[in-house]
Amino acid sequence: MISYLRPHIGLLGLSFLLMVLFALVDGFSIVVLIPFLQVLFGGPSATTVPLPPDHFTGQIEHFFKYELFAFLEEPTAVGTLANVCLVILTVYFAKAVLGYFQQFLPQVVLERALRDLRNQFFTHIQRLSFLYFQRTRSGQLMSILINDIQLLKNAISTGVFRVIRHTLEVAITLLILVAISWRLTLLAVLILPPIAWIAVLLARKLRRVNRQMLRKLSDITSALQENVAGIRIVRAFSAEPFEQQRFGRDNEAYQRNMVRSRKYALLGSPVSEFLLAGAVVLILYFGGRMILLDGTLAPETFFVFLVASLKLSSPLKYLSKLNEDVQPALAGCERIFAVLDTELDVVEAERPISISGFERQIHYDNVCFSYEEGDGPVLHDVSFTIRRGDVVALVGPSGSGKSTLVDLLPRFYDPTSGRIEFDGHDLREVGLKDLRGQMGIVTQEVILFHDTVANNIAYGEKPDQKRLEEAARAANAIDFIEALPGGFDTVIGERGVRFSGGQRQRIAIARAIYKNPPILIFDEATSALDSESEMLVQQAVARLMENRTAIVIAHRLSTVLHADQIIVIEGGRVVETGSHADLLARAGRYSRLYELQFAELPA
Repeated sequence: MISYLRPHIGLLGLSFLLMVLFALVDGFSIVVLIPFLQVLFGGPSATTVPLPPDHFTGQIEHFFKYELFAFLEEPTAVGTLANVCLVILTVYFAKAVLGYFQQFLPQVVLERALRDLRNQFFTHIQRLSFLYFQRTRSGQLMSILINDIQLLKNAISTGVFRVIRHTLEVAITLLILVAISWRLTLLAVLILPPIAWIAVLLARKLRRVNRQMLRKLSDITSALQENVAGIRIVRAFSAEPFEQQRFGRDNEAYQRNMVRSRKYALLGSPVSEFLLAGAVVLILYFGGRMILLDGTLAPETFFVFLVASLKLSSPLKYLSKLNEDVQPALAGCERIFAVLDTELDVVEAERPISISGFERQIHYDNVCFSYEEGDGPVLHDVSFTIRRGDVVALVGPSGSGKSTLVDLLPRFYDPTSGRIEFDGHDLREVGLKDLRGQMGIVTQEVILFHDTVANNIAYGEKPDQKRLEEAARAANAIDFIEALPGGFDTVIGERGVRFSGGQRQRIAIARAIYKNPPILIFDEATSALDSESEMLVQQAVARLMENRTAIVIAHRLSTVLHADQIIVIEGGRVVETGSHADLLARAGRYSRLYELQFAELPA
């Protein structure tokens, strides 16, 4: 976390300086009570003012016992009282101003540091591979970004900064106490070792409990996110009781862990308060003896000592329950930096090759791929070439590896072995932004954002009305978009819930068309359209594909009859390649697929 505070070191240094000044003024606000009491009791107890001693604490004691009163003294007691009251008012005004800024400036630093942390966290998520998201629930990441960073904020704000303030306050107050009476001060600090021991003991318990608590909170967040995203399925299957039971289990586990956490967190305060009370009683007894029997302590000085001792109890009580804020944050911090420390599976080259277009061909050379180390390969020694301007169709049964094969092209994953070349360059040597800028993709699962139709189609760019209309018309989406209340400015709702499946599909197609890339990838792109819409979209896409390269994945072979090259994938292997007519003539796997789906169509 220090690295996030370092860019704000100047403001942080000013904050620390203000904390020191505040602690000094705060200490002086106690000392200034001595001349006030001296005025009431007729001046300093000693009839003659002794010379100041050589040691530092003795000089401090001499200052606030004698020199401060002499500085404020007037010929009359009322005049002296007026001076004392004016000084007290000035001190508390300075204390108020310093107190405000010594709390405000650290908050500015903290918010800026956490802003940088959230930005880095989100940026890092954008770079993580698809494999990471397949292993990690989205609700867990949401919980880390929102809840864990908030816990970290609370810990730094009420933990680190307040610890610094209270530590300075304790140091100044102890200096005053030692100057008044080192013997009584020794009694006051006897409670510090047991308070520290209690804090360490509770810290161990809290760290373990809070790790479990944050995991259970992630489960609750994930359950809610999945339920909202799949609410249509939940209700279609009348699964509300099942979902309520599942959420209830997670919620119950979270509640149990939270109760355990609060049990340990709240234990420190009453124990430390009892120890503080014991210390105060000892101070009252022995201080009283020093006044009544020994005469070594003036009453006004003892009163200030007592006030300072009681003031010391507040920061000590806070330090004793510091674990209440810090331990949940430490557990959250582990989860935050576990994500940030996750290594990237897809890494850009140190000096990537820049490309501005697609000129010749894409070549898959003996490509193998597995999702996880130790898992069986999804693709086996796949080799084929896609020439510029070709329409290439990938067909085969579900689970054969078609989508995975296409996902390797924009480097959503990297091959386990083999290589993919783009105009003769290994994909791993090409800049990711340049590479993906050459491609427009319509995925099998349509993802739309909670934004306007225009911003969804022109995703990542400033919308241009003419291009929007052209893209929507080409995707056969213009009619239903213009029929919306706000047209292209209509907000479509989260994940496009206001639209039918076919409408969402056509907006996704319009998004790819708007980008106007040299390479178009359609993964089941027309599977959700009715027959009429599919025909219109295919006609528009056919016109759009002139002088462009297209990769089409479809189970419905009617979408790929006129492809320049059809590649049949089965079991992660290329089993056939050729044109529609060639493959039919071979009477192989493609021919059997064709006969099952379109035996009634002419060859």
